[in-house]
Amino acid sequence: MEIDGYEIDDLFDSEDMESAGLKIDFERLLTTLSERDRKIAVLYAFGHTQEEIGAIMGLSQPTIHRVLANIYKRGEIWRVNYREEYI
Repeated sequence: MEIDGYEIDDLFDSEDMESAGLKIDFERLLTTLSERDRKIAVLYAFGHTQEEIGAIMGLSQPTIHRVLANIYKRGEIWRVNYREEYI
């Protein structure tokens, strides 16, 4: 799965069963999100900070924080790229 030039497969080790499960969970989560929130989740998973995501998306950092907090409540994004930045 590719979103805006980011290949989701690059986040996971295809030979590790746990990683493969995480990939399935993450892709499933992404299908439940709006296009905007999906892009935010992918940018975050690839290591961008909230400030960087805000600049890329043209949104404020508090907006990015709220979106990530809502995604966190709904899914397992923290298991893909765990940072305590927005908790």
